[in-house]
Formats: sequence, structure tokens, C-alpha cells
Amino acid sequence: MSKIAIIGSGIGGLAAGCYARMNGLESVILEKADKPGGLCTSWDKGDYIFDGCIRHLAGLKPGTPLNNMWKDIGAMPSDIYFPEELVKAVDEKGNELTVFYDLEKLEAEMKRISPEDSELIEDYIRAIRRLSNTDLMEVGFWGFRDWLRNISVLIKNRKVSKYSMLSFAQRFKSPVLREFFPVIQYGWANIPLTLNLGVMAGSVGKRYGRYLGGSAEFIKSVADRYSSLGGEILYNSSVERIIEDSGKAVGVRLENGTEISANYVISDAYGYDTFMKMIDERHLTDRLRSMYSKPIDRMMMGLHVSFGVNMDLSDKPNTISFFLDEPIEIAGDNCSIINLLNYSYDKKLAPKGKTSIKAMYDTYYSYWEELSKDQKKYEEEKAIIASRTIEAIERFIPGIGEAVEATDVATPITTERFTSNARGYGSKEDFRLRDTLKGFLNKPMTLKSLKNFFVIGHSIGGTNLYGCAAMGRNTIRRICKMEHRNFVAS
Repeated sequence: MSKIAIIGSGIGGLAAGCYARMNGLESVILEKADKPGGLCTSWDKGDYIFDGCIRHLAGLKPGTPLNNMWKDIGAMPSDIYFPEELVKAVDEKGNELTVFYDLEKLEAEMKRISPEDSELIEDYIRAIRRLSNTDLMEVGFWGFRDWLRNISVLIKNRKVSKYSMLSFAQRFKSPVLREFFPVIQYGWANIPLTLNLGVMAGSVGKRYGRYLGGSAEFIKSVADRYSSLGGEILYNSSVERIIEDSGKAVGVRLENGTEISANYVISDAYGYDTFMKMIDERHLTDRLRSMYSKPIDRMMMGLHVSFGVNMDLSDKPNTISFFLDEPIEIAGDNCSIINLLNYSYDKKLAPKGKTSIKAMYDTYYSYWEELSKDQKKYEEEKAIIASRTIEAIERFIPGIGEAVEATDVATPITTERFTSNARGYGSKEDFRLRDTLKGFLNKPMTLKSLKNFFVIGHSIGGTNLYGCAAMGRNTIRRICKMEHRNFVAS
């Protein structure tokens, strides 16, 4: 029986492990930490659980390829919440926009704000409706007939999908819509409008929703499935090097000197560690060398500020964007918008009548790297940010400051310490359409000079949880082909 050594127990590594066992392949997962999950995690703080990952979980409609994959690896069925809105944007002047998933209500809401933008609003609503039976997250599962069925929809949507959130918003005549619309999707103004259209259509069709219980519970269900299939996870096992022989990966060596032989090696580890530490330099392509010589300092949603509050916020939307008249300084940045996640819908994350909430900010890795050299200053800065955040939220939710019972500030240094994931690498100049398509197709990365070695995960293009899991699945499918086996899945 062929053996696969899998580095990292993130969702990609666990999915690879599950499919390996389903297909009669021996596998062992080497995990540096003392628990599974990587970036897919949540943590306890007093009576509260603060979540660090799952927001929109794709693949919730039974019978779809993504839902079948989740069932294969033990993530489904589970308790799911389907919110009524994507976000509510409010400012201190009293302006409001609720982005309903009920498209008739959304159209009426946008026209209430700006009747003069009716034609553009109708274009936006039609673009969402066109995707009602087309899930862009399933592109990697499409066959020839799927492409034939969906290509006309994508072509018809070109009128709006060519825009970014910001450039489309600039077409509105209403200053309120021009201000609110760019950041309704996770606060990201420069992402393609297509991402928002896909999330809206998926949520309307109840293909996307909220996983109840937190990311750690989600990942535990997958780890339990892997174990039930006879898979082995070795925790506190940091891989130092990929062992190779005659141009093939033949195992791994741990930092403690232990060597584990394998016929194939899959790395779901942080990309920098995989390419710059675990394999020989001669295997690096010019593109990889260039990419890892350009660290990206700016980290999107890299700063998580969580609170446990003694308030029932179930009358508030699940996501609120607060537009501040007076910006607040957060880690050296002036922030005029606070994007707040309200977990009142998940009773597993807080005691009855109480709520877990979280604000997220983009931030600079270097800022926190420098601060962390002085632990006192580092902790003081986290306390200041927590205080400024809750004071700003108080402008919209009076009394919330006094209701805070637990506070947690997770910086990029926190993430690096617990998951080994740090800043990204590359640059805007490195962007290629081919790389984007690879992300949607969920294919593992391989190296011509090192056979039987595969790299998966978010740091090499895995799109969200489903994309990283699909990468793990597709890697085992490829190995089965190499082994002349019929690939087994649901």
C-alpha cells in the first residue's frame, strides 16, 4: 500500500487525508501545533468563544458537488444559520443601507435611497438573479456540459462583472450609495464585483450560510472523520525537510531528527516554509524566487478585535459597517469604517443573553513585528486598539462599552505564533489571470524537478475553505491516477 506524508492539518491537509483513506492509501499528517486547523480556528476567552475563520461557508445545498465533498470529509450535515442580509451600513448622519438577500427587498431598499439610480440598481439585481443556478465556487467541479450551460450566463453578466466594487459604486448618482456600496463585501473596495454577485446569489439560494459552533468545531468534525477512516495525525511534529531520492519526494524529516518514509508528500504548510525551508533551493523556479523575495506587508483583515458582551444583540444584523464621522487611529492607520461581525445568531459562542462580536482591520505586519520586540508596548497597543474600537461602536450601540466582559486582540504576530502563517509574498506586478483561474480550478502545485511532491493551501491560491479542501481532494485524485486506481468519492 502506498503511503502519503501530509504536512499540516489545515482543511486542505485533512481533506487530502480523508480522501487518501477512502481510496485505500496509507497516510500520516504531520502537524506542528498541538491541534488541527491552522487558520481555520476559534478560541475560548472566559465564557465566550471567538471565531477566527468561517464567515460565508459555501456548499450547503444538498446534492451539489461542494456539499458532497463536505459530507465525504465529515463536515456535513451540521447546524447552519442562513442570515437575511449580507450587511447593514450606517453612518452617524442617520443614513442606512441594508443589503438584503431577498432581492425584491434589496431593490426597494436601494431605490428608497436613490430613485434616480433605478436603472443601474436593476442591472445589479439582474446580474445576481442570472447567477441563481450558477455557483462560481464550483467551477473546479464543472464538466464540459456544465461549461456549456453556464458560459452564456457569464457572458451576459459581463456588463457589470467587469467592474470592481469601487468602480461600480462610482456609477451611482447617490452619494450615499457611492459611499456605502464599495465596502458591503467584507469591507474590500477593490475586489471584483463578481465576487459579491456570487456571494449574493449563493446566499439567496441558501448555498452559502453560517456554520454554527465556530471554526474549531468545524475542523474537529473533519479531523474526527479522518481518524475514523484510520488516518494518523502526529501533533507537535514540525517538518524540517522533504527527503528526496532520484528526483522524487520519498518522505520527510522532522526537526527532532525522525524520518518518515512515504511514496508521496503533500505540503499544506505555509508557502514560505514549504519553498524556502523544506525543499532544496535548486527546485525553485524563477517565479518562486521572485515571489518570495517580495514580502507583502499589508495584511487584509490581519487584526481581529473580539469582545464578549453582556448584551443580547439578536435584534442587530449579523454584520454591520459603521461609518465614523471622526476616524480612529488603529495601529498607525486612520480608520473611518468599523466592520463588525455580530455572532448573536450562534448560541454556542456565548452564554444565554450575551454575545460574541468581532471587528477586523487591515494592518501592517511590520508594525506588529517591531512592536513585539517590546512586550509591554505590544500589549499596551492592543489595549488601546480594543478601547478605541469599543468606544467607536458605542456611538451606534449605546451602553455596549460597560457590557464588555471579555476582550481579545489577535495580531499578525498572534496568527504566526499559533498557526505559523505570516505575511504573504508576491506583488501586484506578479498577478496573472492564469493564477486566478488555477485558484478556482483547485489544482495542487507541482514542481517539474521534484516528482511525487504536491503543494496545496491558501498560500498558493486556495480560494477560501472549500478551495483548499478541493485542492486536497484533487491531489488524491491525481495520485490515484498515477497509481492506476479508480478514484472513490461520494
